[in-house]
Amino acid sequence: MYTIEEGTTVRFKKLRHFSMNKLSSIFIVFLFVLLSHNANSHQGLKATGILSLLGNKPEFYEEEVRSRLESMDCLVSLRIEEDVLDQVKRFVGRNKAATLEILKRTENYFPLIDRIFTENNLPTDLKYLTIVESALQLDAKSYVGAAGIWQLMPATARILKLRVDAKVDQRLDPVLATQAAALYFKNLYAMFNDWSLVIAAYNCGEYKVKDLLESSKATDFWGIKKLLPRQTQLFVPAFIGASYFMKYYPEHNIVPVIEEFPDEKITFAKIYKEVNLRDLFKKTSIKKELFLSLNPSYKRFSIPGLNSGSSVSLPDSLMVEFVDYYRFQNKFNPVLDEARLMEDAMPDHEIISFNRPFIFSPDNISIQNPSSINLAFESASIKDIKKKTDYKKDSNQQLLRHLVKTRESLSEIADFYQVELEDLLSWNELNPSKELLTGTVLKIYPSKSNVLGLEPSLSKD
Repeated sequence: MYTIEEGTTVRFKKLRHFSMNKLSSIFIVFLFVLLSHNANSHQGLKATGILSLLGNKPEFYEEEVRSRLESMDCLVSLRIEEDVLDQVKRFVGRNKAATLEILKRTENYFPLIDRIFTENNLPTDLKYLTIVESALQLDAKSYVGAAGIWQLMPATARILKLRVDAKVDQRLDPVLATQAAALYFKNLYAMFNDWSLVIAAYNCGEYKVKDLLESSKATDFWGIKKLLPRQTQLFVPAFIGASYFMKYYPEHNIVPVIEEFPDEKITFAKIYKEVNLRDLFKKTSIKKELFLSLNPSYKRFSIPGLNSGSSVSLPDSLMVEFVDYYRFQNKFNPVLDEARLMEDAMPDHEIISFNRPFIFSPDNISIQNPSSINLAFESASIKDIKKKTDYKKDSNQQLLRHLVKTRESLSEIADFYQVELEDLLSWNELNPSKELLTGTVLKIYPSKSNVLGLEPSLSKD
């Protein structure tokens, strides 16, 4: 299991040349026993990857926590026992800075997991396991070889049709790994028909759980808990703790900071042609560090061309630029739907940001409305692109690009940016009698005084 944070382990080395008075000896023995007991109580906790941090801890009031647990809607059967309370305490009592980092990651990746689990008829609360497993760190790796937000072992990943080799480790891909985890959960639930047993089996293996159920005649997790490895004994309580944390963190004085300029939302794309990442970084404004932090599955500066597709994650504005680059690189052998993003009804034909309900379709950009976007990646090595003369904006205007959302109209877009509808049509050479296609990228020139109030997902020039 991946260790989110290292706790404090106390070890005593042999004391040489020991010499002290009787009172000091008694004190040392007492301290040794006390701290040894404390270290042993956290041994199983280290295995689950849930460890407490010292300092700046939110308040923990046990009676209030008990009351909330009694009424909390939880995916698994819930018993309020010492292990459960301890795991709750680890989450809401952890260092606030680390907790806020986890909450920030949930903003990008929980909508993705919700969408995929909903498509697979799975309860979305299963997403809380990613907090237990990896704290939602894409490149999380454990000492036993598990990796990714779902901490899949290499053999398990390959069974679930993920590629794990010297070039690509798809366990580190949040989209593909979540799809694989969904398949695994469905198989486990078909076997056990009980989510607490599914979660236990996810940790220690289905055959271990199945054998214990048969030998003990028990019917649920709590009936076999003491027979399981200590790591698994704490795994279901840790899931309960993570569930409690996500439902009640404000009550423990854990409040996410509202940033004045929040980060852009992440869009998840699926492509089928190979991409040379060094060339991408050279010809676009996409930075290597950012790309690799969001896409750690690619090991050798290359996205392989796969029939099953490869996943790419980028902020919205950079995804527009990436699609420009991708389609230009493949313009001599164009294939419709080459660059596709995943949407609930048609997962292999469209692009969607899982963080907001709008679709971004590169085919609409390149074929249906080619004049709506300039190739932002143009460099000295790309000189054969015939560019149109841009609209001449005055010093009080700023160019933005807007991705058209589902069921969004031109008049709504004009109202949002406080521009005239006629100007919007002119800037993008649009025919008002024709349908506005979802995913079209529009050029907009609002006054700079209006730009400050716009949502941060827009691409700016």
